Amino acid sequence: MSHGSKGKFIEYWGRGETGPITFQKEFDTKVYWPRLKELTKKYGIEYAPGKVVPTDDDELDAIWNAGKELLLDVGILNVSTERRITFSEEEVDAALENLPTQVTLGEGQDAITIPHRGFEDYDSGKTPVGTMGRILGPISDDLYEKVALSYAQEPLIDYVHFQGVKTEINGIPVKPGSPFEMMAEQQHVAIVNDVKRRVGRPGLPDGGSTPVNLQAEMAAANPYWGVKKGDVRHVYIMPQLKTDYDQMSRAYFWHSYGANIWGILQSYIGGAAGGPATSAVNGVADLLAYVMLYEPTILGTWPTDALYFSNSSKYALYVADYGGAAFSKHTHFPSLVGASWQQTAGINSEEYFWETAAGAIGSATLGFLVAGGTGHQSAGLDHACGLGARFAAEVGRAVGKARLTRVQANELVNKILPKYQPLIDNRTLHTVGGDFRTAYDLTTVQPKPEFLAKYNKVKAELRELGLPIV
Repeated sequence: MSHGSKGKFIEYWGRGETGPITFQKEFDTKVYWPRLKELTKKYGIEYAPGKVVPTDDDELDAIWNAGKELLLDVGILNVSTERRITFSEEEVDAALENLPTQVTLGEGQDAITIPHRGFEDYDSGKTPVGTMGRILGPISDDLYEKVALSYAQEPLIDYVHFQGVKTEINGIPVKPGSPFEMMAEQQHVAIVNDVKRRVGRPGLPDGGSTPVNLQAEMAAANPYWGVKKGDVRHVYIMPQLKTDYDQMSRAYFWHSYGANIWGILQSYIGGAAGGPATSAVNGVADLLAYVMLYEPTILGTWPTDALYFSNSSKYALYVADYGGAAFSKHTHFPSLVGASWQQTAGINSEEYFWETAAGAIGSATLGFLVAGGTGHQSAGLDHACGLGARFAAEVGRAVGKARLTRVQANELVNKILPKYQPLIDNRTLHTVGGDFRTAYDLTTVQPKPEFLAKYNKVKAELRELGLPIV
């Protein structure tokens, strides 16, 4: 398999000791932001209402060119040394040419192979190309096993981020850097592995990166009882276009161990990345930075509104779909995980399903993986469940059955946005719905009838809108 820039790690990381000295404030205000604005204007990139799923390839070319030029011009700031890591265009092009065209996550019968997939390509394999479920946010100790089971038992889910914040172990607070964080991670991974075995999916890929500190992740790195070689762990390009020695150490450890790495386009819209247009450009630079610094196995799109944390707003969907599509069009990197990994509404609500549908429709049309499961801005206690990710897979399948064009997908998502966007605008969407205890029977770990009624109601309304979901 091709390896992009992996053999260059020592050389590229070493530039963080020799590159141009740039303090963080100077990088943000005098290097990064002015150049981001200039390039967005230079290439005529503008956001307009109604733009969600990209329909114009010229716009994607412009976003790609601006994002690539941004990375070449400003580089990546190593905040540990306050020096910039920069690359030549020849180095970037060589790494892109050497990327793999498909990757495999997981092990044995439960492994998933993820290829590169083009736009509106419904003939090269199944649609969606894959489904990721995500558990994020705080989960009660007495519920974690049940929440994890709600994902593992769903056959349409191919890959799960078994995350979720653990706050204490044996009554002792789990603090970053403490031995209790190490113990908590070992316990967490043991629970996940037990759940996967019980449902007959021991090799289901786990992308759960829970600890704050690398040492806690290392404590559970054991191919027999802990993190398997087919599992996936995160390494971040920090907002915006920054890294540090902790992130490099994560990449070094997991590559040395032989596991997989994931990363995300992480523009904070309304924050340092500016508005939707500049955020899309930043997103391309983010994804290229991952390729150059970390050689990730899988990448995803995870922009969010900075002022009201939403992964599924009209702005976040634009950045995810346009930024992700620009990267996908110009590389042969395996399919990205698409928009709306977690929802703003609580899980036990109709809005939760509408948000999931809006992300999955664009993602499936663009050839991305679909995702879902977490609600309440990934901040509410016990707001994650497998039914949301199952629904994302079903929406993706319906997109493939309908063979939606990008124009049709954009029109459909714009019909869905009024179902929940007004509650984002008035900052109340996180207040709707209920948690896992309200949504699932805790004995059978199956959705309660009232939760299924909401799920089925949204499916029926999607059929009325023309999507053949079953």
